[in-house]
Amino acid sequence: MDRKRAVVDGRELRDNPLARLKRQFAAARTSAREREEAALDSALRSQPGVSRANTIAVVSPKGGVGKTTCTFLLGNLLCSHLGMRVVAVDANPDFGNLASLAPGTRRVERSLADLVDDLDGLRTAAELRPYVSQQPSGLHVVGAPERAEAMAEMTDSSYGDALAFLGQFYEAVLLDLGPGITDPIVRLSIQRADQLLVVATADEVTADKVLGSLRHIDHDRTTLVLNQARERGGGHRSVAIPRDERLRTMLDTGTYSLEALRPDTRMAVKQLGLAVAEQLA
Repeated sequence: MDRKRAVVDGRELRDNPLARLKRQFAAARTSAREREEAALDSALRSQPGVSRANTIAVVSPKGGVGKTTCTFLLGNLLCSHLGMRVVAVDANPDFGNLASLAPGTRRVERSLADLVDDLDGLRTAAELRPYVSQQPSGLHVVGAPERAEAMAEMTDSSYGDALAFLGQFYEAVLLDLGPGITDPIVRLSIQRADQLLVVATADEVTADKVLGSLRHIDHDRTTLVLNQARERGGGHRSVAIPRDERLRTMLDTGTYSLEALRPDTRMAVKQLGLAVAEQLA
């Protein structure tokens, strides 16, 4: 008499030595990954609090490598896992789109240019509300103006004043900067930053260009991010964010959720957060 096989997801579950070995291997892999992620969570939540406002500049000599994505992922992670008060500022002079990653119902109309214009009249955190798009994680985002001309009119002095002002209300100020490292605002941001996030893609040409630019950036606290990598990896002070269409869809639709990411992407985001958290002052 034939024994009935168990059915999982509409398919019969094979029961032979090779099938059992495959299931044991998959279970061991899952357990190892769960342990690794649990260790990451523990390391993140055990980080000491900051002693002052920290400025983190996200830079790259090339455009289109994922600076905005990395800024957004990092900001949300610092809020959700370290409980920090964080603002991400779109300082890209060429139609930056950081604010567009926020859910439509949470976006505000005012921009960084408006904030700079109104600085003299602002005194409290409550008065900042009309200028920041608030994320479910607690992250605040200051968007770039829709007109590139408005960003071009900002002076180094006014931009520096805005950074100093935001540092009074937030524990971390993330700067999503435009491409290049010679632009005056980028140079000012690098000089004032407590640490840098240097972003490249895994493409060899792009990575070589970005790595070459590091020779011209003198900064003790730097993390290299390889975005859109084909596999998860990285090393000390370097993180690889894998290609993930689910993440792209979330960002395009304003529905980002860390816990809904693929496990390898979620762990890469947490590794990025830990690399930065370990260098906070």
